[in-house]
Amino acid sequence: MVTKETTVKVSEDSGKEGQFNLDGILSELGSFGKYQLLLLLLLAFRDSFLNMCNFNYVFTAAEVDFRCEVPECEALDSRFNASWMPYALTNETNTCYRMTPHEEAALNSSELSQQYTCAPENFAWNKTKRCEKVVYEDYNSIVAEFDLGCQPWKRTLIGTVHNLGLVFSFVISGLISDKYGRKVIIVGTPLVVGVAGLIKSFSVNYWMLLVLEFLETALGYGNASMVLSLETVSQKRRVVFSCISDILASIGSAFFGLIAWKIPYWRHMMRAIYAPLLVVVFYIFLVDEGVRWLLAHNKNDEAVRVLNKVAKINKIQLSNKAKQMLKTIAGESNKNDEDGEKKSQSEQPHLLSVLRSRKILLRVLLIAACFICCTFVYNGTIINSTSVSGNKYLNFSALLLVSVPTRIITALTLTRFGRKTPICVAYTLCCIFFISSAFVPKSIWWASVLFYLVGKMCSSYGVFSMYVVAMEVFPTTSRNSLTNIANTVGRLGSVLAPQAPLLEKYMSGLPSIVFGIVALGPAVLALLLPDTSRAALPDDVLDAENLDTAPDDERPGDVTNEPPRITVSVTKDKEAQ
Repeated sequence: MVTKETTVKVSEDSGKEGQFNLDGILSELGSFGKYQLLLLLLLAFRDSFLNMCNFNYVFTAAEVDFRCEVPECEALDSRFNASWMPYALTNETNTCYRMTPHEEAALNSSELSQQYTCAPENFAWNKTKRCEKVVYEDYNSIVAEFDLGCQPWKRTLIGTVHNLGLVFSFVISGLISDKYGRKVIIVGTPLVVGVAGLIKSFSVNYWMLLVLEFLETALGYGNASMVLSLETVSQKRRVVFSCISDILASIGSAFFGLIAWKIPYWRHMMRAIYAPLLVVVFYIFLVDEGVRWLLAHNKNDEAVRVLNKVAKINKIQLSNKAKQMLKTIAGESNKNDEDGEKKSQSEQPHLLSVLRSRKILLRVLLIAACFICCTFVYNGTIINSTSVSGNKYLNFSALLLVSVPTRIITALTLTRFGRKTPICVAYTLCCIFFISSAFVPKSIWWASVLFYLVGKMCSSYGVFSMYVVAMEVFPTTSRNSLTNIANTVGRLGSVLAPQAPLLEKYMSGLPSIVFGIVALGPAVLALLLPDTSRAALPDDVLDAENLDTAPDDERPGDVTNEPPRITVSVTKDKEAQ
């Protein structure tokens, strides 16, 4: 099928490069050619190991069973599950107290035989004393190596510092990405994380590890991959493309459970997942800068070069109108070079000037509020989930693989039903399933687990969808910065999430009820956001402000199943790509 008059109008009437022109060219180039498939694989490799490093503390700082060292009995049996434990230690597990020896046994221990000093009658059953030293079940975790068993706050502090570093990371990476390009973050952050992680694996004490944990997360990570995924393909394919990218990353991340299983010692495991990130340095030659970012920053020559490269790799013959438009863009680039920095500055507004727009500011606040609810529910459900019997490494991998079917559903529904409706339905179902799981009788526990799992899948669906919407409602020149600012504020929810399990003390199933009630927040707030499913990504503030006010007659192709414009001379076979 070939588009009609719209093509001519767009290409002729557009005095400057616009969203319709670029979307049409991206449509001609295809969304899943060799170039895009290579990009998907490169981003999947990067994001897979970056996710592993982001989750490293799950195993490196894992809680380890321990017991007190009992000098009177260690020589008799020094195993972790020693035979004398029932009468020398308390009945509680992972406690830093042991039974106090009778005074006569303690005073005469040097003169008495080991059998006598470790006998049941030589320990006071009603009196305990604090351990001077503890023995761990294994020494694979930093908890055992740095002796944190009786200092649990130090173990949890690692997660707190990790999340605090991520707050700085998302703000810094967003600003850098919007000013210097997506490629800088895509290549730079994995290298920083890889180097910091390798140094961290040689930590000599707890405090050195804690400082490096913060530096790693504060200077690394970010979501530039998702931004590049959304900006690489045409409007109709951006959600599907981003979902496929996330599926590949989830499958790759799931291997972390197997790696941790086969390499349990924390130092060796960290080197196994951090070292591969150094390979990303070669992405300098393999990954191109985002075309939308290049055009938004008047780097038209480079944008034309990238588009021609995509056409060459995908073996696509661009239409005559598309070729003419590229020549026009290149000509405008030369003119912009003559104008110098004056024009550049006028077309690249500062972040604060973007926030002067009332609509943009309200969207940032609205999305931040959505993220607070989303992250609270998503992280809280993971933290509150009961331990599943079986191999913890395989369970962890299975937990990450749950997002695969969720992303498939996301790709099918966000494209077909828009943005608002799926998000509202997802969080409404999330509310229903979580509250239902709290009131299911214990006799049919499997139903409660099933409801909880489905609720978690709905939460995962909602979080990803909100990220997509957040990136679609902001202009290209500040897309990553504004999204990360909203995400940073939204991380307040992830800070509160660890406290949710404490509600179980007041009422059984109360945490699930709270998750269900909070899930109604994004279900309602999403109705206030513009539906961007049929709109091109906005390049400037004016485009972003008009997302929910542009008249339909300005976007004739948006309300039909017709292919995007600039496809006059494209055949059916090319459009199918």
